[in-house]
Amino acid sequence: MHLLGNRISALAAAAFLLCPAAGPAQSGSVPQTGTDDKIYEMEEITVTEVPYVNPDVRPVTPVTTRYGTQRNLVTQDQIGQQEPLDFQSVLRNVPGVMFQSKNLAGSQSSHSVYIRGRGASHPSSDFAVEFDGVPRFGALYGQVLGDGTAVSTIGGVEVFKSPQPSQFGSGYASINILPRTMTQEGWTSGLDLGGGNFSTVDQALTGGYRDGPFDIFLSQSWTSTDGHVEHSRAQQQGYYANTGFRLSEEWELRFVASYANAQTLAPMPEDVPGVAWPMAERFDTETTFATLTLNHRYDSCGGFVKAYWNGTDFDLRQELSNGVPYAGGGVSSLQEIALYGVRAKEKMGLWEGGELIVGADLDRADLTNTQRTNSGEVVPGVNGGRAVRVWNFPEITLLSPYAALSQMMGRSPGFHVIPSAGFRYYAHNEFENAFSPQAGIVVGWNETDFAFNYARGANYPSPAVLQALVIDSSTVEDPGQYWSAIRPEVVDHFEISLTHNLPGRASMGVTLFRDEGRDRFRAYMFGPIPAQWNDPIGEYRIDGLEVTAVLTPLQNLDLFAGATWLDSEATGYDGLATSRLPYTPSFQLQAGADWRFYEKYRLHADFQHLHGVFSSTSFRTQGFSFADLNENLRLDDSALVNLRLSRSFDWTAWGMKNSEIYIAVNNLFDDCYQYATGYDMPGIHFIGGLKVRFQ
Repeated sequence: MHLLGNRISALAAAAFLLCPAAGPAQSGSVPQTGTDDKIYEMEEITVTEVPYVNPDVRPVTPVTTRYGTQRNLVTQDQIGQQEPLDFQSVLRNVPGVMFQSKNLAGSQSSHSVYIRGRGASHPSSDFAVEFDGVPRFGALYGQVLGDGTAVSTIGGVEVFKSPQPSQFGSGYASINILPRTMTQEGWTSGLDLGGGNFSTVDQALTGGYRDGPFDIFLSQSWTSTDGHVEHSRAQQQGYYANTGFRLSEEWELRFVASYANAQTLAPMPEDVPGVAWPMAERFDTETTFATLTLNHRYDSCGGFVKAYWNGTDFDLRQELSNGVPYAGGGVSSLQEIALYGVRAKEKMGLWEGGELIVGADLDRADLTNTQRTNSGEVVPGVNGGRAVRVWNFPEITLLSPYAALSQMMGRSPGFHVIPSAGFRYYAHNEFENAFSPQAGIVVGWNETDFAFNYARGANYPSPAVLQALVIDSSTVEDPGQYWSAIRPEVVDHFEISLTHNLPGRASMGVTLFRDEGRDRFRAYMFGPIPAQWNDPIGEYRIDGLEVTAVLTPLQNLDLFAGATWLDSEATGYDGLATSRLPYTPSFQLQAGADWRFYEKYRLHADFQHLHGVFSSTSFRTQGFSFADLNENLRLDDSALVNLRLSRSFDWTAWGMKNSEIYIAVNNLFDDCYQYATGYDMPGIHFIGGLKVRFQ
């Protein structure tokens, strides 16, 4: 551990030495941590981050980088207009992204967020969720664990919908939550109070201060609902702090910490012929998270070194079976997750028009799962009287250094060409090592860019894929021989995009992509030990087309839309093919409008439509075959319309500024829809409230 940490420290120190000892950076000249870059032209070529307040950037808008890659950005203002109760709802207007829920708010075990058809695997998700650029998800089974992140702590969300080795590591895609921070000089405080149907309460207390080199932002939040059906209650409390101190004009130290405690109840499903009747469960999540980051910014370079800790207890409790309470409480499964490590990244402009990125991620995981049978015979003096099974997983270490190089030829206000290349290497202490290359080119004229990108994604399994080897009753003498035999899944991603921007008036984009995957790995959770761990024959592909547009026909009116078409096919080891993959909609549409009128009024509307979605799980315990999903698992098409009307007000005598009163209507036309077979979601429902700001 010390040796690996020293290697990362040496890498960061070497990068810092390459920065010329220039004067302090101009404002915004080098991006802060957690962002990639859009191209701008200054007196010299400079790369800057995308402004959060850019009116042309909407959740539907793809942002093209100088590496030919794209990402989507959800800003804090847009989150406020959506009035979400949980993390998953924040993503509802990002093209190609959908989520699953059985509740009005909260989260669940297993998969719950999907990006271009990825994310339905169990165990092991197909992508990682990060907060402040470091892991924050259920690393044992791959759950998103959205209930561990309070909405009041989110300053924005970056969504990377394809492999990007110079941006993130293991996985086909990534979601990075940007921590909320104090941005303006002076002080501010706020109180948000909201309530609606089903005894729903949403409350947040925030405060911040910035003066010279010091800033701090604090928040406390409470969200609770009884749920729209029996046994669908959810609640979450959260506490958060983000503080920074500028050591000099170039150097800054920042500390982020949060705590969340949540509970979500899963309702019983309706009786669906041909579909198994599962148990109703309760999910308790308690998580503590912290990062300590040393940032620096010069004219020609910038970067960071970041240490992090994420401790999570996720307790899954069986409560009902066929609608009847378990005698004695059923089975509980406590996952104890400790994620920690160090990450470093440096961006350098060592010559005109060039950019070099170097970095490394060192990630560690300590994982334990304890299952207690809370019914049956009591055995005095043994684990509280109930039977216990324990899985002690080995410590997981993944070191992944990476580098990327791009060169601007020409001038961005006119004709320009930017070729790029990069790679990431994965050194895993248990599974097989891997390598991910990337290459891209951007050809543009003024505000029009044509980009091509190729990247290979490596998707490592979570340790639960071999849980049968580490259970306390296992008789396997040398489980290590099986761990080292598993290699990560690989996907080759090809993408072509065309974007055009008319500043202040319109932004349009077309993206065509293909994913070609292989080496599907198998989970050993019970039964005989498999003879093979990776599929030598099967393969899968996902073809997609995404069209997006943002229009500003009037000064105070923005219209936005994003449409995604997906076509998929998977062939297993048995040679059987299917085009029905779980949570891979054949068509998806997100659209909306934002209208400011009569000076103080604002109307926000958004629309989500899903077509051709099948509800299921891609179980890895079934070997290398792909189940051909039957019609009972096809979800009805959905069309959701949400409105939010607000009126802002100031009350100078009390120091109130930019406060508002609002009413939000979700599922305006009372659409009957489901995200999982047998689980009806809420019909039309309301939430209204008051947001008071003191400055």
